[in-house]
Amino acid sequence: MGSLWTVAGVVPLLFWRLPQAVAGGLAGYLFGAGQGLGLVLGGIVARAVPAGRWLRLARIAWGLDAVFVLVILPVMAMLRATAHFGPGSRFWGPFMALHVVSTTAYLAEGVLGLIVVARAL
Repeated sequence: MGSLWTVAGVVPLLFWRLPQAVAGGLAGYLFGAGQGLGLVLGGIVARAVPAGRWLRLARIAWGLDAVFVLVILPVMAMLRATAHFGPGSRFWGPFMALHVVSTTAYLAEGVLGLIVVARAL
């Protein structure tokens, strides 16, 4: 969860200080690396949480991470890699729709993770 929250804090700084294309590429890399780590560690945490409601929340957060890493990020990278990608391209709409979905999933995962971590303390 620490890497998830750290990346969430660093990415806005990238867009503030770097050109949008560079910041977007770096953000995608950071999200992928952080979420990949989260997928592994989240599986360990989901197994360590006692049975009950909090276990369900841990598994939901882990499942969101899996969807993010294994589906959303690769599709977004594929769309971004198309020729002439940008606001005028035909791939911009689907990319932005996935961006909204990924932002929502990332936020939900962060909140669920916060709840699970707080309850585990």
